[in-house]
Amino acid sequence: MASLSLRNIQKYYQPGNVHVVKGFNLEIQDGEFIVFVGPSGCGKSTTLRMIAGLEDISSGELYIDDELVNDVDSGKRHISMVFQSYALYPHMSVYDNMSFALKIQKVPKAEIEKRIAPVAELLGLTPFLKRKPKALSGGQRQRVALGRAIVRDDTKVLLMDEPLSNLDAKLRVQMRSEIIKLHQRIQTTIIYVTHDQIEAMTMADRIVIMYQGITQQVGTPKQVYDYPENLFVASFIGTPGMNFIDGTIDSEGFFHIDKNISLKLEDKQFELIKQRGYIDQEVTLGIRPEDVILTNEKKPNTLAVEVDIAELLGAEYNIIFNLKEKALISKCKASIDLKAHQKILLNFDMKKAHIFDPKTTTRIYQKEIN
Repeated sequence: MASLSLRNIQKYYQPGNVHVVKGFNLEIQDGEFIVFVGPSGCGKSTTLRMIAGLEDISSGELYIDDELVNDVDSGKRHISMVFQSYALYPHMSVYDNMSFALKIQKVPKAEIEKRIAPVAELLGLTPFLKRKPKALSGGQRQRVALGRAIVRDDTKVLLMDEPLSNLDAKLRVQMRSEIIKLHQRIQTTIIYVTHDQIEAMTMADRIVIMYQGITQQVGTPKQVYDYPENLFVASFIGTPGMNFIDGTIDSEGFFHIDKNISLKLEDKQFELIKQRGYIDQEVTLGIRPEDVILTNEKKPNTLAVEVDIAELLGAEYNIIFNLKEKALISKCKASIDLKAHQKILLNFDMKKAHIFDPKTTTRIYQKEIN
């Protein structure tokens, strides 16, 4: 296990001096499970490869257990990596794939067997040790790749680059659980890259959200979900994503969508908005679909809308409706049948609402309201 420190890490690609990772800073504690998440091209895999030593660091400092490793060869960083494509040798058995690095290190045969057996048992691979990769399912191949990474006793950090993206949806869920259990047992520092925010939310101790080479927010899954620091994080984290509505806030604390539609802010929200000088200024209100609640009674912050689409997901609906010509979503239990063009009442839970500056995209108040 190891701690890591990434200090102002930059990555440029030539030709063109393309800046793909911009001032990346992160302190990773011994035994943490860190997930880098973001859309394709955001710099997450490049950052992982710089940690592994597979990409040069253009500038900045990378420390592993207080040792500066910028110029340390990848093979001497005591890091194991699991790739998206499994990267197994097709002509070798499961046993030989898992033991290959140990043989290269000239580990005695008896010691290799001693290490392989418990790892194979841990990953449910004992019955398949004599099989070739082509005789295994996708999930079994991924477990072999995991086993090959953790069987080395010198591994301080385990890196995973979108390891589940080639699996079907059901198998991805199963493998997520297996990786979580594996981390709980071996307690190795893990850095995991994915574009799937559900993987990030369900697996991470902390999430690093990246966009266009820049770290947008670092926090626990609950922190980034409940307190997104900007519009990108608010839209990227959550399924479905957060609803956004443009409008202005008047001196009485009402958020006006237009002259006929308004919502009342909570007193604490309004005081902070007023202190920061946003009265009568354009702002963006964000509210998650589950905080737009189907109701039967007309009460404050309740709007009458027409159902555009009702997506039945078994136990719940995604209700898509239009407000000021913008499609919004309410997420509610499937307690009644809903159909397109049906008139319904939706209550906006303003205690859960967020207010963003549309120019800077940042949340106007951060941690003052809990």
